[in-house]
Amino acid sequence: MALGTPEELTREIGGDVVLLEARDPALLAGQIRTRFHIDAAVLDKHVRIEIENGHRFIPDVVEAFPGEIQSLSVSKPTLEDVFIHRTGHRFWNEEAEAQLKAARKRLRRNTEKLGDLVIG
Repeated sequence: MALGTPEELTREIGGDVVLLEARDPALLAGQIRTRFHIDAAVLDKHVRIEIENGHRFIPDVVEAFPGEIQSLSVSKPTLEDVFIHRTGHRFWNEEAEAQLKAARKRLRRNTEKLGDLVIG
């Protein structure tokens, strides 16, 4: 649990959040860790980096790994970034959504079966 204003919480990350989309994000994350000696985490299909002056890091990483990076973004931290920083995963992701949909489908099926038993 984290307490504080949104500004206080996002300040704990400091700097920027850089997301790099790559064909092989795990490989790229490892290469970035080795080359730049910074933490690079894989999140979905992206390499996620928290770094001061992210805009200055971009030219270095793009030049270091030509053709590896398919898209990138640099942003100031959000509350979702604070959650990721603290937990290592998104608050909500596609896998969780798929699991929830499957659970709802099973619940509807079971409810219909129960209704047939009660009526029949």
